[in-house]
This record gives sequence, C-alpha cells and structure tokens, in this order.
Amino acid sequence: MLGSSALAQQAPSPSGTRDSEQAVTLDVFTVKENRARAYGSSNLASATRMNTPAENVPQSISVINEALLKDMAAYSYEQAVRYTPGVTQRQNVQNGSVIRGFIVSNRYRNGFLVPGFETDMINLDRIEIIKGPSASIAGSSESGGYVNFITKKPQMKESIVASATMGSRSFLRGTVDATGPIAGTNMAYRLNAIHLTSDSWRDNEKIRKTAVYPSFLWQVTKKTQISVDMEYFDGLTPGGFSTPYIAPVNTVNQTGTTSTSQAVVIPAGVIPKFRLGQWAPMSVNTSGEVGMGNRAELYSLFATVTHQFNDVFAARQAVSYFDSTTSAYRGTVANFFAYNNNGEIFYERNATRNTGEAQIMRAQGDVVGTKKWFDDKLGSTVLVGYDVGRSDSVGTTAAGQMEAYVISSPVYGLPLRTPMIKTVDNTSKGGSFGYFANAQISGFQDRVILTGGLRRDQGKASWTRNNFTGAFTNVRKTPRVESPMYGLTVKPLKWLSAYAVYSEAGAASRQVAIFPGIPLTDPRQILKTATPLTTNNEFGAKISLLDGAFAINVAHFEIVQVDNVRANTSNDIITVPGGSINIIESGNTAKGLEVEFSGSLTRNFAIVGGYAFTETVAPGFKEGGIAPREIRGMPKHKIQAFGKYDFVGTKATGFSIRGGVVYQTSVWGIAENTYRVAGATRWDVGLNYRRNNWDFALTCENLTNVIFPQSTIAPGSNTVDAPRTVYFGATLKY
Repeated sequence: MLGSSALAQQAPSPSGTRDSEQAVTLDVFTVKENRARAYGSSNLASATRMNTPAENVPQSISVINEALLKDMAAYSYEQAVRYTPGVTQRQNVQNGSVIRGFIVSNRYRNGFLVPGFETDMINLDRIEIIKGPSASIAGSSESGGYVNFITKKPQMKESIVASATMGSRSFLRGTVDATGPIAGTNMAYRLNAIHLTSDSWRDNEKIRKTAVYPSFLWQVTKKTQISVDMEYFDGLTPGGFSTPYIAPVNTVNQTGTTSTSQAVVIPAGVIPKFRLGQWAPMSVNTSGEVGMGNRAELYSLFATVTHQFNDVFAARQAVSYFDSTTSAYRGTVANFFAYNNNGEIFYERNATRNTGEAQIMRAQGDVVGTKKWFDDKLGSTVLVGYDVGRSDSVGTTAAGQMEAYVISSPVYGLPLRTPMIKTVDNTSKGGSFGYFANAQISGFQDRVILTGGLRRDQGKASWTRNNFTGAFTNVRKTPRVESPMYGLTVKPLKWLSAYAVYSEAGAASRQVAIFPGIPLTDPRQILKTATPLTTNNEFGAKISLLDGAFAINVAHFEIVQVDNVRANTSNDIITVPGGSINIIESGNTAKGLEVEFSGSLTRNFAIVGGYAFTETVAPGFKEGGIAPREIRGMPKHKIQAFGKYDFVGTKATGFSIRGGVVYQTSVWGIAENTYRVAGATRWDVGLNYRRNNWDFALTCENLTNVIFPQSTIAPGSNTVDAPRTVYFGATLKY
C-alpha cells in the first residue's frame, strides 16, 4: 500500500492576504505524491530519509496513506494494517507489529525512535513499513522491519474537518483537524484533537483516549523552513492478550532449553463444559479485572529545521523530547489448564503492575547532496547523518498470585491469594549514538541504480540504581555495531522496476538472565551471552500501471535470525523461578513470496491488498523428532483486499460502497508446535453518503462474527479480532 503527503500550497503574503502567489517551497525531504493513486504512494520517505520515487528503492515497503485510513474508518493501528500483506498488529505491545513472522516492538515517528504507547490515526498522514531488517536506516532495529508514523503537516490553505462516530459497545469518538495560514506571517498551523471512550468486547475493559496535536510551519525564506510538532496524550487501553485457546495439550516442566507436553486428561465421569480444540468465550478476560489496563500520559515535542543551500546540497536538523508516565496493571495467565470435577476449565493467574516515568531526548541531522551529469545519464545522491539519544527513567514492578480463573463462570474481583509485592524499583540512565551514510548512483537516466548504506551504532555508558539497596550497576559503552545494506535496481521498461537487496540488523552482545524474575545473584539464575543478528535477502519487481495510478509489487524474501531472545510463553508460571523465563533462539527463518497491489483502477474504483506465502523454520524439532518447528502464529497463506467504489465521482451528492476481506490458513498456536489453530475468513463492509460538505459513513467490521486470530502466542495468550462491530460516523468539512 504505497502514502500521501502535502503538496505545495499557497502561502500568505506578509500582509496576511489569502490571494498571495507566494508558495511554500518543498524541501528534498518532503514526500511529493501522485494524487491519481488513491491508495498508493509514488514516493517514499523512510527508506532513504528523503523524498525518493518508490520504484528507485530496492526494498519492499508498504504505505497506509490518509485516504485509506479514512475509507477504512481506522482509528487504531490494528485497523490500519489489516490489509497490509506480511504485517499484523500485536495487541499487548502498544502499536507493535508482527512482520513476516517476527515481532517488531519499536516504532518511529517522522524518523525518530519513540516510546511505545497507544496512539490515534487522526494525526497521521501515512504509515510507512519497511519489511525486513532496516538497521542501515534506523540503527539497531528489529528483525521484522521498521514502522514509521509520519504526521500531518500544516497547510497554507485554510481547512477545518470535524467528525463524530458512535458504535457498538458504547463507542464514542470525536475529532477535529484544523489547518491554515497565520495572518500577517509566513507561518501555518495545524491542530488535530481526538477524544474517545468505549467499552471493550471483553469483561472489565475500558478504552479512553484524549490527544491534542498542535503543529506549526514557518517558511523563514524560500530555502529555509522550521516546523514544530507537539503532542499531549492521555489514555487507558486494554492490558493484555486475554483470549485463551482450549488446546488439547499442556506444556509443562519448562527449563532453559526444553519443555515437554502432555495430553489434557478429562477426569473419568466428568462431563466437560468446553471441549478441547476451541476458543474460550470471547467475553472472558483472563488478563483484566476492574481497574486493570495500560495507562499512559505523555508530552512530546519535535522541532525540525531544513535548509536548501543550493541546487546540490540540503540539510536538516531535528530534536525531540518525550516525557511520559505509564502504568500497566494486568493479569498473567498460565498456559496450562485443568478440568475440575464439575467439568469446568480453570487457569492459574498472577497479577503484575509495571509503572514508569521517562524523559527521552534525541537529536538527529543529515546532509544530502544530489547531482546529475551528462544530460541526466549519470547521477548520484549521498546522504550522511547522525542521531544521538539520552533517556532517564524510573521503573517498578510488583507481582502477586491471583485466584484461579474459571472460563465457564468467571468471577472477577476476588482478593489475591498473595499480596502484591514490589520486586523491582530501579532508576536508570542510558543513551545511544549512531552515524550513517546512504548513497544512490544512477546511470542511463535512472535505468540502473546502485543503492548502498552503512550505519554504525553503539550504546553509551549507562547505569541502573537499585532503589531497594542503593547499589549501582554500571554498563560500559557497548562495542560498535555495523549494519550494511546493498541494493540494485534495474528498470528495463518505464513501467517496470526489478530489484535485489541484502540488509542486516544487529545489536551488541549482551548478557541475558534466563530467569528475569529473580536477582542475578540467585543461585538458581543462569546467565548466557546473546549476539543478535538478522539478515535479509530479497528480490522482486515493482510495476506501475495506468500512468502511475496503480502499482503492483512482487517480492521474494528470506530472513534469518540469530540469537533472538524470546520471553517464554509456555511455562508453568507457578513453578518456574520468578514466574518467567527467557529463551535464546538461533536459526529462526522466514522465506516466501508477497504480492501487493494498490491504487485506482478507474476514477471511481480504488483497491489495495495482496497475497503472502510464507514458510518458516524455528530451532528444534516438534515432539517425536519430526520436521523442524515453525514460527508460531504465522499462516502459510494469507490473502487481503479492500476496495471502494464511488458511484458519483466528483459530484457533490451520492453514495459509495466499500468492502474488505482477510483470509488466512491455520497456524501453530504455540512455539513448541504441539497444536494448531484453524484458519479463518473475516469480512468488512461499509456505505458512505456524501452531500455537499457532509460525509456520512456506516461501517460493519467482522460482518460474519468469526473468531479471527491475529497473533497466536500460547494457550492462555492470544490476539484475536473483535466480534462484529458497527460504527456510524458523520464528517463535516468547512
């Protein structure tokens, strides 16, 4: 799904009159778009840190643009990526992803690494997702890819858009998006605001979000711009996975390297209230009680200066600041269960509360030079830059044992078996530094393009103070990590671009505590060294049709992950020391084929989606020594498509219809590959009526009310789509 950004708008004259012919000068870092492609992006920002034609980038990149977000009625990240091949949202990581089978917890905003917290789509111009390791751009990133949230920019044309939406389970959401010139100046403003309240489809869950996003753009001179983006966010979101699967096996006796499983036994004479191999009721909430959830309050500021020195060189300098307070309070359910004499299924649970305060400061800058020679037959673009960050944080963890949870007749609010005891109380300070260079050399009027990138990163010296004892743990500056990327693009035809790329993502060696819930000095503790590294080999083709209005991308990829540290999800949380365990895996592999399409087939019909075929391998063997394990939760086949047909085109009054479908095959439901979860198909439909400046939208998500697994992790912890949900919204554009 290839996003849109701001095109040049009319700027006010110094007197503030609106008939000025002065225009905002777009810098080389700002994406320019082909507006004929409704759901598409002719240009990208994330892959090279500057405005680059999509066909010149030797990587598979998906973009969810503002038009698509609007037509899907998406307000959450989960909805935003629903029709993106190879990408799934992971629920218990705020705005986290599973990309090509690998978990991606990091997220970026306008190229800045930012804390993970729930956000809203109202302030987003587009989301760009690079699939596969992208450390040459982002630094010590993650195996699956890179997710960059790009915000809306102030415009010099006045506009106000207000919307109100109501829906199932007491859903209420109101938004305002206002932008325009500031009279008497060469400045523009934008203000996005949102308030949302809703019940969840699970017991005892509430959702609440309030956010305000003011931003300003100052056209200092024709060659210099200053932009400032601010944010205030206050929210409460669900605390965990929370949908159990009644697996036919239990995993027990977990150690640092192996686990065994045994078939679930139904006691003689007991009539089970739930049969094996099915989902628990959708309403049950194993990770939530009254008062539980993820709370976050955050303030942030971004400031960026761009300057075009001449026709060759341009520079950008940006700084960001975050101040956040968070509290995550939830139940943690065991991944084994038993039947009691009444045929009821019960799970053991713990309660955990993590609180934190953090201040994060980052600065990053880059200089780009671009030049053409010999009537554009030869050209080069070179970008060099740096980023540096520092964080101060305070974090606490408390834990206690809860009463067992019976899924057929859950009782909430019972006193804890053991009181909450604070196990962690730390103050930390750390930071990082990286510098990078990316280059493109083009020949034969951009028919052949060589792309290369190299980045070096290292962690600064840091310390952690144990507030229980006052003891300090000092960590020296980490070794430097290099992350290369090499790519080749060949364009034999104007509409066809073929590419190949190799990229890496690595991180410095670190010591891993196998049992993170107990002190390092505990005699039961096991310490191991991990040196994470992920490699990606990919080749494919990008096809542009209908004068650029429609695009098709085809990619073949192979990602290999070494020394991945995985928090175990299969242990008995009662008997494992500290209630949790880390597993170090080497050899996780995902390879396959993706086909992605996006854009306008006619002036009235736009479509986006694709097909992904993915084969995975994980370390070890299934029980009995048969075939190597596969990565849990990753379907071999997945098809996604969303389209909109507008009956009236450019007319002011009339109807449009929209619809989407997602189909996936069965998946392994646990890392040990002892059971599978059935595949599913979900449908979404919508109807819009536009009259003058009004747009009314009726949306039904998950029309057939199926249980659709987004990310299956283990018997007690899974991410599934919501049941059937209906929204009705009205939007007014002034």
